[in-house]
Amino acid sequence: MKNHPCHHGLSLLLLFLFLAAGCHRDSSATSKPEANAPRIVSLAPSLTEMICAVGAADRLVGRTDVCNYPPNILTNVPVIGGFGRPYLEPMLAQKPTLVLDVALEDKSLGATLERLGIGRQHIECRRLDDIPSAVRIIGRLAERSDAGNALADALESGIRKQREAVSKIPPEQRPLVYVELWGEPLMTVGRKSFVSELVALAGGRNLGDELAHDYGTVSTEWVLTRNPDIILCLYMSNDHHARQAVLSRMGWQTLRAVQNNRVYDEFNLDTILRPSPRALEGVEQLRRVIADRPTVKSPGDAQAGTALRAVRGAFGESTLPANQSEH
Repeated sequence: MKNHPCHHGLSLLLLFLFLAAGCHRDSSATSKPEANAPRIVSLAPSLTEMICAVGAADRLVGRTDVCNYPPNILTNVPVIGGFGRPYLEPMLAQKPTLVLDVALEDKSLGATLERLGIGRQHIECRRLDDIPSAVRIIGRLAERSDAGNALADALESGIRKQREAVSKIPPEQRPLVYVELWGEPLMTVGRKSFVSELVALAGGRNLGDELAHDYGTVSTEWVLTRNPDIILCLYMSNDHHARQAVLSRMGWQTLRAVQNNRVYDEFNLDTILRPSPRALEGVEQLRRVIADRPTVKSPGDAQAGTALRAVRGAFGESTLPANQSEH
């Protein structure tokens, strides 16, 4: 069946959310909640990360089955449903006072929560610049405003400095990058996507920016005609690495990316697919492969270094290699 580059729909969004569901591992412990503190349920992994990053893990009483970072904190937090899809009975059993979401599968849930006297806050978090704002909102709602504002300031500074650094690269020197979200059918990211923003911030030109939507299916001919310099596989195939699947496709040996051995997989997908405080970690992963220096530091490392340290510190991490992958 022929795939049109602009074909999109709910199935693409659901697949993207599924791809965004894995995470790094970390170690920190929950503390005992304060009396009268907000009891928060998070319906999105990005929001769960932010709650923990501002030091409010002790106020988190429910999470989704795809909220898994930082893991040793979340081990003790009950699962109350899926992404944007809570199960009412187990959620209510946790006696929440506030439910946070980025999207609800059932829009009537908001009215149900209001009727039950439970607060609900929708938090926009789809793009890179949404992340600092979301961190500030969560800091305020969780009564951790100082930590939220400090982390948001560090993220804004890191994003700004990275943009300044990449703006010095002439457009003609930025490699053309094909991002593959799935192999059957071929799926890529459009110009309105979070991943496209990260590719640009890492010094590349996203091939899928031709697409008007966040995500879409494309044909083999569409990829071969455009002949990308780099291919990023942001998924794992069932029986082998995605990279190997790309290299073995009939006709793809003519691509510059294949001929020059510029096909990559084995990323920490959560830092790239999930709009969370760790997004600059994702940029670093992409920047190193786009610059063809997967293990060598460059002046770009210093640009976002302060923000990366702030984020790692918020999660109690030591400095980790930006290209470390833990699926």
